[in-house]
Amino acid sequence: MRYIFTDRFGGVSKPPFDTLNLALHVEDDFDAVLANRAILSQKIGTQNLQFMEQIHSSNVTIIKSYDDKAVPQTDAMITKQKDLALCVMVADCMPVLLHDGAKEVVAVAHAGRVGVKEKIVNKTIKRMREEFYCDINDIKIFIGASIKSCCYEVKRDVVHGFENYLEIREDKIYLDTSKKCLDDLMNTGVKMENIDISPVCTCCDKSLFSYRREGQTGRFCGAITI
Repeated sequence: MRYIFTDRFGGVSKPPFDTLNLALHVEDDFDAVLANRAILSQKIGTQNLQFMEQIHSSNVTIIKSYDDKAVPQTDAMITKQKDLALCVMVADCMPVLLHDGAKEVVAVAHAGRVGVKEKIVNKTIKRMREEFYCDINDIKIFIGASIKSCCYEVKRDVVHGFENYLEIREDKIYLDTSKKCLDDLMNTGVKMENIDISPVCTCCDKSLFSYRREGQTGRFCGAITI
């Protein structure tokens, strides 16, 4: 198994996508994105990069073979196929990678506020267990950098379901999606020692793309392959 979380450096895109933007949907130059994806291919060790048409859902798709087109309307993928890298793109949401070494299964999930509320990572684990008989104790989870409660200010109309994960500072509401995701994973029986979560806030760290900080910007990526 190999996995990677990229940053914004080492690519060819021009501002405001400088430089390693991996997303085609953000109005970056098409050829620049393809060149950046070729760089990712070299880093992860396969030309078969499977992307998703991410829509902030809790849809999970089983990938049986590589398709050069993005998997439509899904925010999580699972596969047993070798030489195929599952890719999740983010610019504040949590990029989640999962691996069961016993069954040789990998998965990715795009966990933003909506995905966390709908427990997309839990649903991905559930599908791994149903489809490939994965044991919960064998699943390792890697969660990359995302926006943290220091910066994630939200309006009152989106806090339902997150009541225990709010911070009030100077009459402003801040949301801790990372803590909510971790608590939901604990409730499935995942052991904390099987979870590696980045403490880095994308909005604070300018080495990463952040939609909240920049508005029009690129996307970095989490990718995993067997």
